[in-house]
Amino acid sequence: MTQPPSPLDKAAAKAKYGPWAVIAGASDGTGEGFARELAAMGINLVLSSRRRQVLEALGAELASAHGIEYRVHVQDLMVPGAGQAILDAAADLDVGLYVSNAGADAVGRGFLDEEVERWHCMVTMNVTNVVETCYGFGRKMLARGNGGGLLIMSSGSAMGGIPFLSMYSSTKAFESNFCEGLWGELKPHGIDVLCVLAPLMDTPCFRRNTEGTGFLMDATAAFDPFDVSRDALGWLPHGPLLMYPNLVGGEDMRPEMAERRARVEGSMALGNSFNEPAAT
Repeated sequence: MTQPPSPLDKAAAKAKYGPWAVIAGASDGTGEGFARELAAMGINLVLSSRRRQVLEALGAELASAHGIEYRVHVQDLMVPGAGQAILDAAADLDVGLYVSNAGADAVGRGFLDEEVERWHCMVTMNVTNVVETCYGFGRKMLARGNGGGLLIMSSGSAMGGIPFLSMYSSTKAFESNFCEGLWGELKPHGIDVLCVLAPLMDTPCFRRNTEGTGFLMDATAAFDPFDVSRDALGWLPHGPLLMYPNLVGGEDMRPEMAERRARVEGSMALGNSFNEPAAT
């Protein structure tokens, strides 16, 4: 159900998405999955999250197994300036792929039950940082002339507002709409854009966020995060969205993905008309 239209050509992927990839939110779950998949292709990694020790251990393991180089960048994505800090950490590198893998909501409380600063932090993480990093890395990919990729992990909650997740679902909806438009703009330049509307996954982050809430994880209903990472890299050349059903074994989302892609393609002609030189 989640198989891409064609298998990922790993040699071509290394040429296009290497020699360096940057992963924001790389310590576990899908972030770790991306790191493992990319390292196996021979792509060097910048690993960013808040936990240095975890990143160092993962980087050292992958360097030993695959002969790659790695760099660790410790960063809290909820603080202002985090996006620019990630760009600065990779400023001297030829980055062919940026993966935004952060943005889980540990609150699950009503909008008015939290201080407004908490919601500003979520906007910083899921909106401001995504804009800053995609702009910075996108400009560098455009300048280097041989393409690249921007892969944004969103959430199935982006499909509509959810009570007690109103800010989370709203910021994730920004990511999906942003990526659809960006896919159309950057496709002619060989830069692939994909937004993953991620499903329920049994990740360490999810378990931390639901600890003490009474939420019981049904392992048979949740997706394997490493499978999702693998799917996402396979779909990256096809974009702009990868969508999942609510639960394992649910409906095939490819028809809706194709419908949304067709809508974006239909809008591209109108967008391009704004950039055409005026007749003289």
